[in-house]
Amino acid sequence: MSESDLADLPATRAPQPGFRQPRHALWTAGGLLLATLAIASGYLYLTLALPTPAVADPLGPQIFPMLVSGGLFLCGAMMGLELWRSRIAIRRTALPAAPSETSFDLRSALMVAGITGWTALYFFVFERVGFVVSTIVFLFGLMSVFNARHPVVNAACATGFAFGAWLLFVKVLSVRLPSGILPF
Repeated sequence: MSESDLADLPATRAPQPGFRQPRHALWTAGGLLLATLAIASGYLYLTLALPTPAVADPLGPQIFPMLVSGGLFLCGAMMGLELWRSRIAIRRTALPAAPSETSFDLRSALMVAGITGWTALYFFVFERVGFVVSTIVFLFGLMSVFNARHPVVNAACATGFAFGAWLLFVKVLSVRLPSGILPF
């Protein structure tokens, strides 16, 4: 290509050397890290408070919830490591923050608030409606937010995951799940 051919191409912005996350992204990641650790701690506390029946299997009812809380703590540790690495990268780059990096993003905040409310509603109706129905509706709602153009795929994935998880927990792991409005 000659220089005249290059001049006809649209101008593209070259990637910035030393790319870094905006500072508000670090605050968001820090809040998510604290929330994850708080949920993991609360979940572990409630798990350890579960009564252990006199006649039970050797592992008791606490093993699966302990694995879940351990996974949450592992996710928290990985998020903390990533956050620590991001802060070090920001200290090493002395680039001034652009105004768009420090502004509040209302759309993202509303999306996080909506997802949080949707999850809270899922927990509220879980016992009443049952695992399968509430999980299908919950996952379909979330998938519709992130993959709005494919409702059939969203419905199929949500239904497949809910029934697959139900089969795994009820038939393989012998975990009782709320049946709710369904007879099984």
